[in-house]
This record gives sequence, structure tokens and C-alpha cells, in this order.
Amino acid sequence: MSKERRIAIKMLTDAGYILKRHGANHDDYFNSALRKSISLKRHGVNQNTLRYIKNEIQQNAGL
Repeated sequence: MSKERRIAIKMLTDAGYILKRHGANHDDYFNSALRKSISLKRHGVNQNTLRYIKNEIQQNAGL
């Protein structure tokens, strides 16, 4: 697992998202309090993906 993918998973879990299901090319993380879902690529995670995850967490939280 790449360093960026581990960082993205930590960001999601710290924001209250849990792994909902594994997909072939992505995993779905779901926050039951917000009733929002975010998909995380399984391969090719890079700095752009980290920015995307951070922005999605902020938008879903209404910040």
C-alpha cells in the first residue's frame, strides 16, 4: 500500500468515514452521521487524490 493511500485512509477514518465495501478499482467509505459516501481509488493514489479527498470531506461536512 502506498504512503498516499495510507494517508487518505487516515484522513477518511479521522473524519468519521468507515469502509463500506471493496470494489475492483476503488473502495467506498461512508459516514453514517452525514449520510455521505466517498470513493477512494485502489491504485495510483497521489497528491491530487489527497487534495480531492480533503475537499470532499470538507464539502460533505459543510465547512
